[in-house]
This record gives sequence, structure tokens and C-alpha cells, in this order.
Amino acid sequence: MIRRLILLTALSLSSLCALAADKAVTYVAEMSGMVCAGCKDHVTASFTKLEGVSKVEIAIGDKPGTQKVTVTSTAPAITKEQAVAALGSSASTYIVHGWKKSE
Repeated sequence: MIRRLILLTALSLSSLCALAADKAVTYVAEMSGMVCAGCKDHVTASFTKLEGVSKVEIAIGDKPGTQKVTVTSTAPAITKEQAVAALGSSASTYIVHGWKKSE
């Protein structure tokens, strides 16, 4: 009986941890340098390669010449440096002005 209770408790805790790990986190970036649909496709494909990313949305930014990039991921901490690295050799073309975790 006690073994069964311990097993059930362990399974419940592992299920809760799995659910917490899969919680979606949103990151928002302000970028410039995307001037065409090909640029948008490249940035989207690059950011999709980041850990846990399920969606990338790009819209017109608040400042002229900028775009607002919204990334949805299950990763609890994607940094600006990781995002820039994901752009690869095109990182010098696209400027990531800001990257923050949206609460």
C-alpha cells in the first residue's frame, strides 16, 4: 500500500513538472533590416530553430523601419545572443534592437 502511494505521488509530481516545462513563453524583439518577404522568411526560419519554438510572428514595429517579432516557445530562457546566433551569417543584415521575455 505504501509503495503504491509513493509511486502515485512520484508519477503525479513528474506529470506536474512535465506540464510546467511545456508552458508557452513569449519573447518579443524589435528588429530592423527586414526589407522583403524573403527577409521575413529567413528570420522566421532561423528563430524556429531555437529551442522549443512553435511560432514566430512578424509585424510592423512601433518605430519607422522596424519590425516587431513575437516568438512563442517552451524554452524558459532564450537570450538575445541566442537569437542573433540563430540568424547565422545574416546576423549582420538584421539588427535585433531588443529581446525580452513577455510576461
